[in-house]
Amino acid sequence: MRSVRGAQLRYPALAAVTVGATLTLIAIGAIVRTTGSGLGCPDWPLCHGRWLPPLERTAIIEYSHRTAASVVGLLVLATAWATLRRRDGDRALRGLALASLPLLAFQAWLGKVTVERELPPEVVTLHLATALVLLAVLTAHAALTLLRPQRVRAARERRALLRVTVAGALVTYLVLLSGAYVVGGGATTACVGWPDCPQALRPFLDGAREQHIHWLHRLAVVAGGAAVAWVGHRWFHLPGATPLERRAALALVGLYALQVLIGAANIWTTFAEWPRVAHLALGSALWALLVLMAVMARYAPQPILESAPREARANARA
Repeated sequence: MRSVRGAQLRYPALAAVTVGATLTLIAIGAIVRTTGSGLGCPDWPLCHGRWLPPLERTAIIEYSHRTAASVVGLLVLATAWATLRRRDGDRALRGLALASLPLLAFQAWLGKVTVERELPPEVVTLHLATALVLLAVLTAHAALTLLRPQRVRAARERRALLRVTVAGALVTYLVLLSGAYVVGGGATTACVGWPDCPQALRPFLDGAREQHIHWLHRLAVVAGGAAVAWVGHRWFHLPGATPLERRAALALVGLYALQVLIGAANIWTTFAEWPRVAHLALGSALWALLVLMAVMARYAPQPILESAPREARANARA
């Protein structure tokens, strides 16, 4: 009995560790990008023709990213294997596990292409886009492992909440990608003021291509802020919202506000490394939280419904 219980605990723990490792990998990728180490290893999978990098700062930073990517890859494979060998027939978990495998392979291939083509902005942005989709799949998978097998789809009243949350997540996703394109397109330092841009006071009318890219990201941040505020408002004022749900709403809005401040800190600190790394790391965590809230809007754990009417308990199992 104890061994069965231990196995039940190890499975969600593995899924959670995989999510944490993926977030760490994205943060390390931000370090690679902000330190200009993307070509620290100009070949792939070797580094300067060797399995171990030379004792150079950029090579070591880039190689650490590759090492972390290998660890994440093994964790994703282990999580998928642990899911597929389970006998409970959970189709949602199996589907997410299977989806993670081609995403992992595609992400590894993009890493190779990014190095071989010497960091083109479109490929760099696609690399982050795929990483965020993989993070979303792993986050949803980890969230479902924490719910009891008897989880049910949430009440019909929550369908609107699910749509609002998904819409907020998609807007946030586009905000993150626009930020990646700012970096990949060499527009990071195009504006040296905040919230204004002295180099282009009128968006898309003044300045050059770099200022246009920078302004596009800033306006996307405004749209993202409105979307996140709406999601947080709907969750916080949800009839019958649990304390956990209200805390998630407050955390969401608070994280976005902090993300905006860190974005401004990039300019206030003359683009120091720490706010640039923190900007992407926190943005990825914000994205993961929105995915988690979308799962919370779609499913409910069995304990919440144990005292509900029989009709509510009869909802379709995921």
